[in-house]
Amino acid sequence: MLKRIFSLIGFLTVSFLLMAAGLSCSTDKITASLGQEFTLPLGQTAVINSEVLTLKFVEVAADSRCARGVECIWAGEAKCRMFIKYKGSAAGMTLTQPGGDAIAQDYFIQFKISFQLEPYPEYGKQIASSDYKLVMTVTK
Repeated sequence: MLKRIFSLIGFLTVSFLLMAAGLSCSTDKITASLGQEFTLPLGQTAVINSEVLTLKFVEVAADSRCARGVECIWAGEAKCRMFIKYKGSAAGMTLTQPGGDAIAQDYFIQFKISFQLEPYPEYGKQIASSDYKLVMTVTK
């Protein structure tokens, strides 16, 4: 009886460790290079390996862009929250469209982040948060 209990505990321990290892190796990270355009879905992380730089698309904080098929007085804007980590330093950042490119600074290093939030709103259609993605290029 005692042998069965120890076998069960051992089996559960090994199963738990394998499951934890599988979770830590998740494939939700996108790898890109400086100057390479990439698409970053909401909730995912991009890694620029040559720079030890990671960018996580946290949320669309606001999207008031004028929908296609509608005449608006104001073009509206979209605000996207990002989490940026560079060489051990981490910071939050808000990307605003329109508004040009964003500049991420850490010490004396500057990164220019060009971005476009997709999809663009259309009259009468709701955008699910899971459909949002940023098309980005990071340069120095």
